[in-house]
Amino acid sequence: MTARFFLDNSREFLEKKTVSKDLNADVFHHLRDVLRVKTDDVVELVADRKAYLASIQIVTENNIVFSQLKAIVKDPELPIKMTIVVSPLKSDHLEWLLQKATELGVSKIILTDFAYSVVRASKIEKKLPRYQKILKAAAEQSHRLLVPEIMYEKNFLKRVVLTSKQAGIVAWEESSKQGETSKLASTIKAVKIDPAIKELISVFGPEGGISQSEIKELASAAFVPVGLGPRILRAETAPLYLLSSASLLIELS
Repeated sequence: MTARFFLDNSREFLEKKTVSKDLNADVFHHLRDVLRVKTDDVVELVADRKAYLASIQIVTENNIVFSQLKAIVKDPELPIKMTIVVSPLKSDHLEWLLQKATELGVSKIILTDFAYSVVRASKIEKKLPRYQKILKAAAEQSHRLLVPEIMYEKNFLKRVVLTSKQAGIVAWEESSKQGETSKLASTIKAVKIDPAIKELISVFGPEGGISQSEIKELASAAFVPVGLGPRILRAETAPLYLLSSASLLIELS
């Protein structure tokens, strides 16, 4: 499969068909020093959320110049923006979640503290640049057109207000225990057919679960409590279940 890279400076690439050492250092280094590209090699480059099949014309000490750019029409992005809100996890678990969620189409990840959080988001806020790099690498590997963003919002649960363009769900294991089996599918299907809804925000608690007061706060903000099947899922698995379900119900049915 042809390697794909996201460009930081799209204007230079689109105007000059060039990737320079100065303006796209990471991509330049990977192409020239890691892949050791040469004339007529082909790579995929993403600029301004458009992908191009680019044929290399010349490689110099400071620039890689392309002779041809062919637009790639295929759009791999979900038609609805998928935002997940999660509690911080142990570093290796969180990094695994970020990578897999990106492969499954997530658009945005919000880290926030819950009452039962084991790891506090404030302690990993300094790691956000590293997490952003993980998201970028996963987006390139899965041939996406956008790199998901990640952020820390300390009081998300207390301040959240859904707009008319958003729908919200909260994964709650008590829904499954009570035998609820349809709200997840019905909510996603409703989002699919409503042209006004552009974003689905999904909230997932930490290893210890979501407290009753947090469920009430989210329900008062119009978040729908849903079950994720009869089995108990790990905190890093539950968001992937949701994203897979959304892909099936929105893209493949």
